[in-house]
Amino acid sequence: MKVLVVGSGIIGLTTALYLALEGFEVKVITRNPEEASSWVAGGMLAPFSEGLEGELFDFSYKSLKMYPDYVKLVEDVSKLKVDFWTDGIYRVVLEGEEELLKKAEDYKSKGYKVELLERPPYLSQRVSLLMYYLEEGWVDVENLMDALLRAMELLGVPIEIDEVVGVEQKGDRAEALKGLKGTYTADYYIFCTGAWAKELFDVPVYPIKGQALKVKAKPFEVVHYSTISYLIPRSRYMYIGATSEDVSFLGGNTVEGLASLCLNATQIAPSLAKGEVLSTLYGFRPATPDEKPVFLLGENYALLSGHYRNGILLAPITAHLMKSLLKDNQKSIYFESFSPKRF
Repeated sequence: MKVLVVGSGIIGLTTALYLALEGFEVKVITRNPEEASSWVAGGMLAPFSEGLEGELFDFSYKSLKMYPDYVKLVEDVSKLKVDFWTDGIYRVVLEGEEELLKKAEDYKSKGYKVELLERPPYLSQRVSLLMYYLEEGWVDVENLMDALLRAMELLGVPIEIDEVVGVEQKGDRAEALKGLKGTYTADYYIFCTGAWAKELFDVPVYPIKGQALKVKAKPFEVVHYSTISYLIPRSRYMYIGATSEDVSFLGGNTVEGLASLCLNATQIAPSLAKGEVLSTLYGFRPATPDEKPVFLLGENYALLSGHYRNGILLAPITAHLMKSLLKDNQKSIYFESFSPKRF
């Protein structure tokens, strides 16, 4: 079966990887491999720290448990090392946020691993305590994306640089893709276009801009996630994120955005004020009105979008759903749960 994957972010490349390993003839089409927001994501694998509930939590937790095998698979295929940490995440509780403890108690009552820790001396007086979610982790997404692209090369999956501007449809079936450079046909089409999903399909996906910083400072070795900032140690620097701005696709970093990142980060860890700024980043999260994914299935196509703040976390399970659908004709309940028909 010939499969075309539109989009070269983590969802598209992971889906292409899984299908190529199953023997499908896969091709990726992207207008710009460096445009994907995955490149600038923090890489937290944090369903607990995010406070997820219900079906979205279940979906996310399953993907979290897939991550060690997923990273190993990417490393084995690409022959590249991916920095991946399974040390848990500190959910920072600020003064006046004691209601967050109820969430931790709820998770703990269901058997999940969580500990309450006193505020360490390197954090500011604004911090009341830490909720330590031991099952969480994080990944260096730049490493991961490099490895996924290398895996495509080694597996012989071509990456075509073109912008898909339309889908020729007959009823519920996709007949061809119209690109600026030509027309593309396949047996099955998978659209992983992130915040740009609405350009091809009438779905309620819209961009939420996030700005972030890389700083040459590492006062600690575990992610500190708070309502005002998240501080993510990587091998060579600290990632500080992130703003949340409803500004459509207005690009670039702003003084206001960077100032808020610096202020909020130093209100958690004051020593970061002396850190050297290495670079600034921005990207666009694919948001939906209820902050849950949107999976649209046609007769021979699928749209996978709306992963919002959890695209990195949800990559393995999303790709697994497509593999099960195309290889084994097994349609997951999540295709119904996250159908755009709910809106």
